[in-house]
Amino acid sequence: MNINQSAKNRQRLAIFVLLLIVICVGVSVAISNWVMREQQWKHDAPHGHDWLYQELGLTDAEAARVDEFEATYRAQRADLLEQFNLKIAKLADLLRTNDSLSPEVTHAVHELHEVHGEIQNLSIQHYYDMLSVLPPDKQAKLRDIAVEALSTPQ
Repeated sequence: MNINQSAKNRQRLAIFVLLLIVICVGVSVAISNWVMREQQWKHDAPHGHDWLYQELGLTDAEAARVDEFEATYRAQRADLLEQFNLKIAKLADLLRTNDSLSPEVTHAVHELHEVHGEIQNLSIQHYYDMLSVLPPDKQAKLRDIAVEALSTPQ
């Protein structure tokens, strides 16, 4: 194999990998936007826990205990979503300006995944925070709702 053929093969591989990254990021962003728009995370809209309070049959006192940490959760989630959107914009710019898979592109993909993981961890922590203030019968209902939500294809 001559040098030109080897260079062409590396270029094809780089284009293929970049295309895969673009597709993966595109699908991830599309799904994330769809899920957020579809549910507008009922939970995260103003008075968004209302549907959950009704499902669980929470008393006013139980709802008040959940609401004690709600503002902090919403603020942290909003910050992470802002970071997530900034990471997407950064990656989009890199995809426009890089002709091949570069260390900068790879790093931007990892940064995006890290923020997405932080959002997921925050949501799981919020779930456990809610469990901690509910009586056992309502904890069981919340677990069932969470498992059903995770089991439903998005």
